Amino acid sequence: MRQFWLACLLIHIPFFALAETTVPVVELTTEELNKCLQASVVGAAESMTVAELKQACLLLNEQNQGLTQTTVVENNPEAIRVLQKRMTLEELNRSNRFVLTPHKRNYLFPLSFTEHPNTGPYVDANSQSLSDLSKTEVDFQLSIKILLLEDLFANNGHFYLGYTSHSLWQMYSDTESAPFRETDHQPELMLSFTNDWEIFGFRNALNEVIINHQSNGQGGELSRSWNRLMLNTVFERGNFAFALAPWYRLPEPEQEYPGDPDGDDNPDITHYMGNFELNGAYKRSDDIYSIMLRNNLDADNKGALELGWSFPLSTNLRGQLKYFNGYGHSLIDYNTDMEVFALGIVFTDLF
Repeated sequence: MRQFWLACLLIHIPFFALAETTVPVVELTTEELNKCLQASVVGAAESMTVAELKQACLLLNEQNQGLTQTTVVENNPEAIRVLQKRMTLEELNRSNRFVLTPHKRNYLFPLSFTEHPNTGPYVDANSQSLSDLSKTEVDFQLSIKILLLEDLFANNGHFYLGYTSHSLWQMYSDTESAPFRETDHQPELMLSFTNDWEIFGFRNALNEVIINHQSNGQGGELSRSWNRLMLNTVFERGNFAFALAPWYRLPEPEQEYPGDPDGDDNPDITHYMGNFELNGAYKRSDDIYSIMLRNNLDADNKGALELGWSFPLSTNLRGQLKYFNGYGHSLIDYNTDMEVFALGIVFTDLF
């Protein structure tokens, strides 16, 4: 499969390009720092030290000023890794029940184009409004997580509830209703452990055990869903981070008839969606370059490749150009090979 070999080439980024660099300190006056510490201590995780609170305040100052350079605290010669910055800011609001923490990317792509829309499932289900799809649609995602339990094992082990909603909206369709052709819901329970051991210069920052359910909320012949037990391990080095997430699909009973709500809607989904997902991202100046790879590791190399480039538009918004090739662009498309180009806005990026 062409995307598999392209991904293998792209993943081998020269390690010398990932080296950490030292940058100037972002200054805060004593009064500004004290105000930030007083406001932040209420919602911060109980395990945060004073030094970590100071670091978080400097990172918040970066964001407020629209700065993108890495902050160095108290003349520490080591630059802060990009993923560490996100984890520090998340920890700052961990105990604040009025804050919803971003989970995966939150984005809106007003332009998502594919030359060959997948009309097959809708034709088979006699869905008149979706039997003639527009080649261009709106693609958007909302993803959040909520801390349920903290520090289950000494000062580690955090239990989260996550939810991700991914929608495809036929806004440019000629039909009067301009329907949402697919909305995939993905709730998950995550037991998360931070870590700091290193291998080959990469720090293993995070490890997670995840129980994941994904469904498109449809009934009958359009129903698609599966349940997985997943492991997710995250590494970072300087401005580069990658995550490997293998999974085991939890078995379901066979359908006794087409559309059986108690049976497996898609018994062959792992053949197309694969058995793992590999994500990588590299930050260069203000830009973030990302790659996602899924593969079934069979002879036919079915899976998917996604390439992304995000760039700043303002202090709070980023633009993104994305290319997807393969299976599983959405659950209804899990067994259809698609090529999709998308352009839009990212509200919360990877880091």
